[in-house]
Amino acid sequence: MTTEKREVIGNYEVAEGKLTTRREVLLMGALAAGSVLSAAAPVLAAADAAAKTPAAAAGEIKEKDFSALLSKKMDGLSSNQIEQHLKLYKGYVTKTKEINALLDASDILTQAPAANATYAPFRELLMEQSFALNGVVYHELYFGNLGGAGGEPTGDLKAALEAKYGSVAKFVDYLKTAGKCMRGWVIVGWNTRDSAIHTYGLDTHNMWSPAGVLPIVALDVYEHAYMIDYGINRANYLDAFLKNIDWEVCGKRFNLAHKHPSGADSTT
Repeated sequence: MTTEKREVIGNYEVAEGKLTTRREVLLMGALAAGSVLSAAAPVLAAADAAAKTPAAAAGEIKEKDFSALLSKKMDGLSSNQIEQHLKLYKGYVTKTKEINALLDASDILTQAPAANATYAPFRELLMEQSFALNGVVYHELYFGNLGGAGGEPTGDLKAALEAKYGSVAKFVDYLKTAGKCMRGWVIVGWNTRDSAIHTYGLDTHNMWSPAGVLPIVALDVYEHAYMIDYGINRANYLDAFLKNIDWEVCGKRFNLAHKHPSGADSTT
C-alpha cells in the first residue's frame, strides 16, 4: 500500500501533482442582502442540533490561526489594526457555521413562505451563505499574503504580470488604482476560462465575484482593514499593504493556479 503525498499551499492542495482548490465555492457569490441571523431561539436551537450531526461536522468551516501576524511588527500596519481585523474574520467563521447549520436543519423548507424570490427564510440564508463564506475565504487569502517583505514578485508570477501589464511598476499602479475604486476587495487571479491573469474589483464579499478565477493576491479595501491606522487615508494603507505583501506566497499560488485545466474545454 502506498501513501498518497499531499502538499497544502495557501488555499490550494496538491495530491500527486494534481491541483484542487480547497474552497470550490470561493467565487460563486450572489448580490448581498440584509442579514437574517436574528433568528428566533427555537430556530437557533434547531440549528445547534443540526450542527452536532455527523454530516454537519464533516463540512464544518474551521478557523485558521493568523496570530503570528501580531508579532511581525509590520511597517505601517499596527498590531491593533491586525488584531481587530482578525476578530472580524473570526466573526465570519462563526456566522458561516450558523448559516450552514440553519440550512441543514430538517425544518428549513417548512418555514413559510418556503420559496419566494422577494422574501423567504430559505432564500435569505442562501444569499447570506455566499456573503459569509466569501468573508471567510477572502480574509484567509488576505492574511495569508501579509507578513512578507514587500519588494517585487519573482519568477513566473513576475513574468506573467509583466506580460499582462507591461511591467511590475505598471501592475502596482493598476492594483493601487483599483484599490481606490472598490468598496470591498481587489482580487488578482488566474482566470481558468481564458488562461490569463486579471485584476478584479468587488464591492462586497459576494458582489461581482467571477467564477473560475483562482486568487493569487487578495487586497482588502473595506474601511475596517485600515481605519484604525489611517482613518480615511486609503492611499497610505495601500502603500503599507505593498510594503508587507508576501510575494513568495503569491508566487506559490500562481504556480499552482496556472496548472489548473484552462480554456473553453475546461468548462465542459
